[in-house]
Amino acid sequence: MNRKPDRRIVSSRRAEGGQAILESILTMMVLLLVLLGLLQIFQLAAAKILTTYSAFRSLRSYVVGFDDYLVQRSARVAAIGASGKITSPDNDEYSSPRAQFAAEEFMIPEYLSGDRWLEYEYWLGENEYDTDYYHESVTPPATTLTYSTSVPEEAGVATQTVSFRDYPYAILDMADRNRVWIQVGPSTDISSTSSLFNHAADYLSEE
Repeated sequence: MNRKPDRRIVSSRRAEGGQAILESILTMMVLLLVLLGLLQIFQLAAAKILTTYSAFRSLRSYVVGFDDYLVQRSARVAAIGASGKITSPDNDEYSSPRAQFAAEEFMIPEYLSGDRWLEYEYWLGENEYDTDYYHESVTPPATTLTYSTSVPEEAGVATQTVSFRDYPYAILDMADRNRVWIQVGPSTDISSTSSLFNHAADYLSEE
């Protein structure tokens, strides 16, 4: 003789199943936020490392006597890995990241030598948000890459500081495109300094 299952037992099992699903969703959301936060930290750490490298490379160009515009280009190229997408030539010209990388192998040396122009998103404050994904009221930080050289006469040591001004929290923006509930600010500054003996002063004259 078949007995019908107790309705209370069935309802209890359904409630337990629904509770387990809800707990799983909440846990995954927390893990996702932690993952996004770690990715953002890694991105900022990479930008810090590259500004340090940029300060050294551009200062090396300065202390061996390169012109100022070549020093500036050395600073920019050394920080390409943290400079966003390429904007000049237009990023849409490349069919894939591999095609862009292949083109950059030729363009970067020409840019360093002063034979061509090259531009990336975070160099001159031209970074933009795609309006298809971000609310129109959200204004992207005007990120710029700047450098300054200090040469005290008495010490003979040159110091170079390279900075990303208004560097965006791009990873966190993926989770909160309207910046409603992730309140970390739209941007931050990243700066590094390097010092080298000013060799150019031994053989170059300002006259």
